[in-house]
Amino acid sequence: MTPVLKEKFRNDAKGRYVWYSLAAIAGANAGFMLGMLGTLNWQECLILMFALAALAGGAVFTFFEMRSLN
Repeated sequence: MTPVLKEKFRNDAKGRYVWYSLAAIAGANAGFMLGMLGTLNWQECLILMFALAALAGGAVFTFFEMRSLN
């Protein structure tokens, strides 16, 4: 990646929100699949989906914030 593109992506806040959203959606999907495979009832499946979405979104958020510190 060229330095100009790297700087553009580093400062692009909208791009970060896309990654946060994608991570949260992927976490929720993983929670849904695990909930269905584990034969959980819908309340437990929903809790698992929210927990994994929050963890995935938080991990991506932390990664981007730590990269922006340098």
